[in-house]
Amino acid sequence: MGLIGKTRKFLSGLKMKDYLTFSDRINIRDIAFRDPYVINCGDEYILTGTKYRFSYNDGDGVYIYKSRDLENWRGPFKIVDKNKLPGAFSDFWAPEIHKTENGYVLLLTLKPAGGKRGTYLFTSESPDSEFTFKTRITPEDKSSLDATLICENGNHYIVYCYEYIDCKDGQIRAVRLKEDFSGILPDSDVLLFKASANTYMPVNSKFKVTDGPFFVKTDKSIIMLWSTMVKGDRYVQLAARSENGLFGNWRQLPPLFTGDGGHGMVFEDFGGSLKLILHAPNRRTVFTRKFEHPVILPFVIKDN
Repeated sequence: MGLIGKTRKFLSGLKMKDYLTFSDRINIRDIAFRDPYVINCGDEYILTGTKYRFSYNDGDGVYIYKSRDLENWRGPFKIVDKNKLPGAFSDFWAPEIHKTENGYVLLLTLKPAGGKRGTYLFTSESPDSEFTFKTRITPEDKSSLDATLICENGNHYIVYCYEYIDCKDGQIRAVRLKEDFSGILPDSDVLLFKASANTYMPVNSKFKVTDGPFFVKTDKSIIMLWSTMVKGDRYVQLAARSENGLFGNWRQLPPLFTGDGGHGMVFEDFGGSLKLILHAPNRRTVFTRKFEHPVILPFVIKDN
């Protein structure tokens, strides 16, 4: 990142007086989150995301907010504390909370001191209590981020982004989890999709980004959400469809959001409607309090 980008984030961070101040009523547009993720708990929603102040790397843990109407929230509450981890880590990106047969798992992208960035797995008995550090669940030799969880034919897979800083043409890959979620099975790392497969305003740069995979299953197909940078240095929310499973043929769909925002996921609201949540804008401004914040939209897929 250039000097201008670093300066912009630093100066914007100085304006964040309410960075960690608790509020029992905060509008979703005032929550400074990237990579938002919502879990419907039946009687309330829990929102988490990437929270930083001066740079992407200065996160000190994972925070959540709670709501009953998706508009007004209370929080933040801390569910992962950097100071309690078994080692030195930075980033704290793209947290996702998933309910499993044995409780809840949190997937979180961290950069270990002296090592490559990757996603780590934490566990808890409830989605709003402190999560316990367990293990890394992306390959140690790949700089990776933004892992998500999907079940296919009774097996659990971690789908993650292999970063462009390692491979130039960013990739989306899948690894199979062990049955007890204690790690990944060897020799199970499979390529699903490359950033160069993007047909919506592709960039000419040799460095191409893949961010934030997330899956929505329908009766006859799987839809994969993912984000990238396109011409004009603009962040967009894209989607692809496979009609023959996770390891099938992925076909690009029309974009879901092109207004400089992305890293979205889909959840079901209390009324049974599917909602798309993403962050926008993708950049902070310097002289106004315009930060990345969650945006909730109807989830509508258009086919080619």
